[in-house]
Amino acid sequence: MFFYFSILTFLFLFIFCYNLAPSLKLIDKPNYRKIHKGNIPLIGGLLIYLNLLIFFPYFEKSYHFSIIFYTSAILLILGALDDAIELGVVFRLISQFVSCLIIIGSGLVITNIGDYAFFSKIDIGVLSILFTVLCVIGLTNAFNFIDGMDGLCSGSFLVSISSILIFAYLSNTLNLIIELELVYILIMSVVLFMIFNFSNRFKIFLGDSGSTTLGFLISWFLILNSQIYETIHPVLVLWCVSIPSFDIISVIIRRLFRKKNPFKPDRRHIHHILLNIGFDQKGVMIIILSVSLLLNFFGFLIFNLFGPLSTLMAYLIMIFVYLFLSLKLNHLAIKKN
Repeated sequence: MFFYFSILTFLFLFIFCYNLAPSLKLIDKPNYRKIHKGNIPLIGGLLIYLNLLIFFPYFEKSYHFSIIFYTSAILLILGALDDAIELGVVFRLISQFVSCLIIIGSGLVITNIGDYAFFSKIDIGVLSILFTVLCVIGLTNAFNFIDGMDGLCSGSFLVSISSILIFAYLSNTLNLIIELELVYILIMSVVLFMIFNFSNRFKIFLGDSGSTTLGFLISWFLILNSQIYETIHPVLVLWCVSIPSFDIISVIIRRLFRKKNPFKPDRRHIHHILLNIGFDQKGVMIIILSVSLLLNFFGFLIFNLFGPLSTLMAYLIMIFVYLFLSLKLNHLAIKKN
């Protein structure tokens, strides 16, 4: 029943925010890096968050999940401000850093990276806070980086959160996730956003506020499930976000080799490369999300057949494979253009 109500509340919020967006300056205008036409409201993140907020008091959730959700409002609000007046990357990084420290202060932190072969759980000790901050900020910006075309960031979020749930189900640990009903509402809200995102008449975007909030939420949900609930092994966290993590690592490496600012936007992400080769937007989205889903389950298969160490080694190998293929595809795109 709550699913039907969540659809109705989303539609109500959509009407309200869609009409309010121009006055709040939450409008995305085309430029040399963007491929859309016309002015598009940047309200997707607000809709997803507010729709979950409506139902949040009525369903069971853990203390840590509550802290994650309420702290993510900081990124949402400051991200919306950045969308409106473009405060810049330093402002975003500071807000992400402060938000991480708030959650870490509540007691949620990466304390171990799992067991591998002859090693029991590897505790990272004094490095836990630094490691957690770097992982969360890195993954948060990975989702922001891939938000370059319709449905890609939100679709990647759905692939990641679905992977967590499916891995937990296959491992018989799904019942350990306390806030399942809220997670289902979150998934429903993202699906509803994607419907409008692909429409022509009432098109909307996530905005930096939405993409960073989704990245932040999935980062901490992965930590919650690997460190507190222990529904999935820490190494599977890497595979739940395969393409977003591969893309940000490869893009940063290429930018550093070219002596460019790692956070300065360009058109060298995998979705830009595929578009330059000649695929259309929907084709690119289907390709990337399909590959992402296959990679996630490839990692889960390796884990079940060969164990955590082989799964980690396979992930590291795939980073280099991804970097090699993206370079080859980029050269192909340059030749075609």
